[in-house]
Amino acid sequence: MTITFNCPKCKFVCAFKDTYAGRRAHCLRCGQRFFIPQNDNEKVKIIEPEKREYGSPLPGFYKALYKYSWRTIFSFQSLPLLILIIFLATLKFYTFHANYAYSCRGITIFLPIGWIIALLVYGGLFYCFAEIVASTAFDVEALPEITFNGGLGYAAIVFQSLYSFILALIITLIPAIIFKNIFNAIGIKSDWAILPFIALAMFLFPMVVITLSITRDFMYLIRPDFFTPIVKGFRPYLFLSSLFLIAFYLHFESPIYKDVATSSPSVIYLNLFAAIAIEIQAVITMRAAGLFYRHFSCYFKW
Repeated sequence: MTITFNCPKCKFVCAFKDTYAGRRAHCLRCGQRFFIPQNDNEKVKIIEPEKREYGSPLPGFYKALYKYSWRTIFSFQSLPLLILIIFLATLKFYTFHANYAYSCRGITIFLPIGWIIALLVYGGLFYCFAEIVASTAFDVEALPEITFNGGLGYAAIVFQSLYSFILALIITLIPAIIFKNIFNAIGIKSDWAILPFIALAMFLFPMVVITLSITRDFMYLIRPDFFTPIVKGFRPYLFLSSLFLIAFYLHFESPIYKDVATSSPSVIYLNLFAAIAIEIQAVITMRAAGLFYRHFSCYFKW
């Protein structure tokens, strides 16, 4: 049986299996968070971040990350999302950069299957990561429960997640793009000149991820108090940004099957394990982002 109701914010028609009644969820169109009602067209209780005043941060940020992350990630409640992430990592390992060309009578046709798989994998991973940030921020000590509502629901999630990630990355890179064009106009061609602005973008990106994962609203990125949590909790945030940088690097260096296809099975499985471990590191990084909000929420005005 399916429970159907309208999003309390944008009135989009939402549908979930009745077994998910009472659980946290969010609208696929606007991102508004709510509790799934018990019956059709029942009044939906929304989940809003509490308005906070400046105060003292919650202690134990590093302890919560180092000591409790493993039992959180590998708990029984976390198993469905963990299996999905492992599946996507495995799919990426075996399918990325594969040759999907089709030859017939001397004519070679390059099929877009690889691009489609890449979009489905990365869109799914970005969605999982955003959900981990949001659930951790609101004291959920397990990987979040997610629903796709069928193939079309997953496609909508993939599109929205890719759109949000790419737009967030572009926003953080705006200073680098502007100054690169300025340097080119005045004759400075060295890549080193633009490096500080790229470093700034990478430094700000975790805050952008936290903001969009929790609020789902790009307007929060231009608030004057956007930088307050960074300044007030500078050392933990610097640590968080280093985790993001490591995650970026590992994803670019993640092994794929094509590179080890001629190796022994043990080498292939070892590389597959490394590819999965890289995604687990990304999960820990996203949990760290949620913990940063949880422990330093006194500095967030939204």
